[in-house]
Amino acid sequence: MSVQTKFNDIGFLSEECSTNEVAKNVTESEYFKVCNNLNKLAQATLNKAVVHPDDRKEVYATLYFQRMLSHYQAILIMAERCMLHQVEVMLRCMLETLFDLVAFHKNNDLFEALVMGDSAQRLEMLKLIRKQQQTKATYTKEELTDLDKTIASVEDIDRDDFKIYMKADLAGMLHEYRTTYATLSQTVHSTVNSLEVDLIYSDIHDGILGMNAYGQKTGELSTLLMTSANYMLVGLDMQLTTFPNSDKTADVIQLNSKVQAEWQKVVVSAVPY
Repeated sequence: MSVQTKFNDIGFLSEECSTNEVAKNVTESEYFKVCNNLNKLAQATLNKAVVHPDDRKEVYATLYFQRMLSHYQAILIMAERCMLHQVEVMLRCMLETLFDLVAFHKNNDLFEALVMGDSAQRLEMLKLIRKQQQTKATYTKEELTDLDKTIASVEDIDRDDFKIYMKADLAGMLHEYRTTYATLSQTVHSTVNSLEVDLIYSDIHDGILGMNAYGQKTGELSTLLMTSANYMLVGLDMQLTTFPNSDKTADVIQLNSKVQAEWQKVVVSAVPY
């Protein structure tokens, strides 16, 4: 290996990142192969879609799915180089896109208000969301305060006034927002807690021995990859709802069983190297 390809010289651009023992354990694993097969199926499904330009819902559903798929592909590329935290960042991006995609599919009023509507329609949608909280009670006190403040502003209601927690709730994915999304956000914003993960402590005393430069644990990467695969399957389901394709649906069902089988292996036997 030449000097130019070592991590200490050019970091994650080096060949060392994709050829070290940890990287090989990831790329040669069955779960990584399944994730790659899922990418091929998702890309093929996207390519098969015949989008009608005058159907805005088809257009925007495809745009969201395409963006989500590109995030997924970025995850696979970075996992090959053990870029653990970057995988976490892209997984959060992928999940945020999925909230929108599923919310639009399940709530036509939301789609109309955000894509086709004006400020008045968006305000009415926010009021409807607020009214639903009288029976659903899924928002926190802080979220309700934020929603009430937006409604009471009586100013132009922008698309950005529909916060992520609202779309996650409308997508039926509020649990993912409160758990996975919240955890991954710590990495995105480089919180102290997320930074401290890279510290290496002594087993004997509390002293710091060093810092991890890149992912050292295949168990962490395998969990992130299989999580992204599950989200990709949800996105595929949304895409096939918009563009029905019996052949691709059958392929998704078959591959889904393989994904879940690998998930079980990861949960049971993923051990840090």
